Amino acid sequence: MLRYLSVPVFSFLILSKSFGQTSAPTDTLKAKQLEEVTVNAFETKTNRLATTATVGLLTPKSIERYSATTWTNAVNSIAGVRMEERSPGSYRFSVRGSMIRSPFGIRNVKFYWNGIPFTDAGGNTPLNSVDFGAVQSMEVIKGPGSSLYGAGTGGVVLMQSRTENPALNRVEQSVGFGKYGFQSRSTTLQVGDISIQYGHQEQDGYRKQSAMKRDAIRFTSTSKIGEKGTLSLLGMYSDLSYQTPGGITLAQYQTDPSLARQSTATVPGSEAQHAGIYTKFALLGGNYSLALSDNWTQSTALYLTTNDFANPFISNYEKRDEQGIGGRNIWKNIAQIGDIKTNWTTGFEWQYGRSAQRNYDNNGGIPGKQQTVEDVRTTNLTAFSQLEAVLFSDLTATVGLSYNTSKYKYERFFALPYSKEQKTFDGIFVPRFAINKIIAKTWAITASYSSGFSPPTLQEVRPSAGGFRKDLEAERGMNTEVGIRKITEHFTAEINAYHFGLKETIVRRTDEAGSEFFVNAGKTKQLGLEWNLSYDLLSDPKLPVALRIWDSGTYTKYTYENYQQADVDLSGKLIPGIPRFIQTTGIDAIFKYGLSLFATYQHGSSLFLNDANTLKNTPYNQFTTRAAWKKSWGQHLYSELSASAEKVNAGIYSLGYDLNAFGNRYYNSAPKKNFWAGVKLGWEWGKR
Repeated sequence: MLRYLSVPVFSFLILSKSFGQTSAPTDTLKAKQLEEVTVNAFETKTNRLATTATVGLLTPKSIERYSATTWTNAVNSIAGVRMEERSPGSYRFSVRGSMIRSPFGIRNVKFYWNGIPFTDAGGNTPLNSVDFGAVQSMEVIKGPGSSLYGAGTGGVVLMQSRTENPALNRVEQSVGFGKYGFQSRSTTLQVGDISIQYGHQEQDGYRKQSAMKRDAIRFTSTSKIGEKGTLSLLGMYSDLSYQTPGGITLAQYQTDPSLARQSTATVPGSEAQHAGIYTKFALLGGNYSLALSDNWTQSTALYLTTNDFANPFISNYEKRDEQGIGGRNIWKNIAQIGDIKTNWTTGFEWQYGRSAQRNYDNNGGIPGKQQTVEDVRTTNLTAFSQLEAVLFSDLTATVGLSYNTSKYKYERFFALPYSKEQKTFDGIFVPRFAINKIIAKTWAITASYSSGFSPPTLQEVRPSAGGFRKDLEAERGMNTEVGIRKITEHFTAEINAYHFGLKETIVRRTDEAGSEFFVNAGKTKQLGLEWNLSYDLLSDPKLPVALRIWDSGTYTKYTYENYQQADVDLSGKLIPGIPRFIQTTGIDAIFKYGLSLFATYQHGSSLFLNDANTLKNTPYNQFTTRAAWKKSWGQHLYSELSASAEKVNAGIYSLGYDLNAFGNRYYNSAPKKNFWAGVKLGWEWGKR
């Protein structure tokens, strides 16, 4: 472990000593400075140095380092955060965790979009329905956020869609092309605080049976209601379809990595069954904020969702008709008692979802004989309260507590006999304690203790093969963390170490047909170290170029503490799906006359593919570059040309493995070379 720690620690000490006290004119990279970057984690608006949370920021500047196709590479540059795209459109997302709980989709991480709950009552997040251009930034809270955000031991993601400059109106069109049939189009119309964005993306995919197509439209607006009220609206509709190639064996990968899952004598393959996902998702939400006085504010967010979902799979054809409703109400009081500033936040969040689920035989992509008819209703309630106090202007202490309850109601109408069951996770209190001490205005030390809980998601209590897994228990976790930060005008460094203990860990299993089911795996112990370093090498506006270097990384040791699988004791084994070491290094160069160059290198160590630790993948080295040229043609017209490339060196390369896969079908191969190019044209004018 020491050889991994030496890189970030040595760099932190040397760079902070050498560059921490330097000052220079305004950074021509236009990177947001300390006083300009607002961290919104745990409903406390503060700066990066003073926050008591450990947060990863994905800003418009960091997103533009990579191709305008997916957030995957940008998200993976955040220490401790991993996003996978096993095939185009098939997203998985984890914060300080494993993918063992996610056969597809996003689980154990709570998402909010413009303050509106985006993760539904059943624990699922339709991130793959969102167009790349619909979201401008993400704030990732690392570690349990249950004290204020409810279910989830992994973390919380706060997404934002905002107008770039409300004082201007603009219309913008962009198009992109790439290898493997990639095409994209995005149209944006902004009139003041009202923005409408339409995005289209499609590609044939690198593997057989991996084509994808998505059309999505997003609407946002912000309006003043009276003198003290503000109403923000968010609406979206998405029509997404993508084929699912499935996992293949090592021998098949070595023969032809572009293969989809192959047919056997007893089970057909992905191509034969036309395996894929077809989903039409709609969201309508609003967030109303009212300043009641100089000290009191309250906000209420409400949303409605609907989802028409179909999944022709190897063993069945699954059809779901889903509706969701929910809201979040927050009251805030800001006060000052002597030299102590306080920020009290209290409120509740309620969510309800109904999922009508029907399974049929899959006759080559066509529904056949009916297998099951089931309905599942889900209700979640979280009541929370948090007090933050700032003492002596440089010491911040936070205490939070939430009460959580979750309930599943299940009905089976077919196959007979009729069955009606329910599972309740009730009376769960979740605390959080955190402290931040600023030293000499540019240093900070943080420490926190937080608890989290995560009940099984809808797709875990009712897996794709049908039935109701009433035996599954909620995960419970406790996280202890310490960190140190150094932030100046041109230098940023942060190192965090954490210990996370998880009970009743939920892991995935598959049967011969590939249908998944889930079990509780006892206790796990998760140790981790994360770091972020960045320095503006050149920042004088008189120079022809502004240069910035940065580095981020993660070292982990995640093990099963008490896990028995049949007659095999797996205690002490490493949890599969997690690289022990990941390091990302980049350089950003912004030249005069609108030219910019970005280069990123990422190394990921090998990881185990099964609980028994008998099989590993190979390490990988990824190189990505992007060049862009922005030009303003007078006061109104502007344009951008860009090109991006990716090269991977690895024996086996996959953007997501099927962990503990039946028949050793672990591998979802990804291309080792890729290329994209795009052009953007816009017209902006002053707001009347």
